[in-house]
Amino acid sequence: MKISKHLTIGALVAALAVPAVGTVALTLTAEPAFAKDKDRGKSKDRDRKEKRDRKEKRDRKDKRESKSRGSDRAKGQQAKAAVIPGAGGKGSVRSVLKGANASNASARALEQASPNSRVGKAALYRDAVLAATTADEAAAAAAAMLKEHQATDPGFTAAETQAVIDGLEETKQTLADQETALLAEQEELNGKTELTEEEQARLDEIEGELETVRTQQAENADNLASANEDLATAIGYETELDRLQIELTEAEDAAAGAETGQKDALLALTDGRDISENEEAMAELHSNLGLPTEEPDTPEEESPEDTDVGETEESEDPTSES
Repeated sequence: MKISKHLTIGALVAALAVPAVGTVALTLTAEPAFAKDKDRGKSKDRDRKEKRDRKEKRDRKDKRESKSRGSDRAKGQQAKAAVIPGAGGKGSVRSVLKGANASNASARALEQASPNSRVGKAALYRDAVLAATTADEAAAAAAAMLKEHQATDPGFTAAETQAVIDGLEETKQTLADQETALLAEQEELNGKTELTEEEQARLDEIEGELETVRTQQAENADNLASANEDLATAIGYETELDRLQIELTEAEDAAAGAETGQKDALLALTDGRDISENEEAMAELHSNLGLPTEEPDTPEEESPEDTDVGETEESEDPTSES
């Protein structure tokens, strides 16, 4: 009975043990497959995250490069506008003027501004331009007066005329000596009671010589008077010429000084930046200050008359030689 009981219990335990072992085996068999699927999912998530990170990096890089290119382009355009006249419009012109935009102040503000203020420096520049313009006009007027006076050049100098006068004075003295000698000889012959034929002939010659000398004296006197008039003319011309030349030199020096003053006033207004070559900026500055603006030089077109007719005909008919 005991043996049977033990066998029955053993068989029961064995029967119960079989499903348990199968369950464990199933569990052990299924666990690696689940773990593999889980790892594969993590790998895909990691790949997607890496791709997303790479894409975000590329997007950020492209954005930075685009921004940098835009900034460089803007800087280049701004620099170009500051250097090249006519580029960029009003905004660019104002960016070139910078502090000189104070020139747009009212006339009252310009008159009352402190010389050390920006508006005051604009007023000083305006005054310097006006002074330079006045100085240039004075120099041009002095040059015109000098040219007009030079057109009246008599064609002889005071020194040359004086030399002529000196020669005429010597001739005058020579003729006077000759007259005196002839008169003395005539008086001596006339003092004689009787004259020989030779003495009478000589007396007749003296009369002719005296007439010749006196005619020469009259001509010499006329020449001497004319030479003295020429001397006065030459002296007057040369004196005025010297005066006008000195006046022109002083006017040119004043114009050069005024031009330097204008440049210095512009540099003071623009904090040392020379914008004088920027035509649009200078036109804006002068317009703000009510100053005249210079028109840009335009090349002259060649007129049809200047074309060589012969060359034109030859170019139109290249087979004329054949």
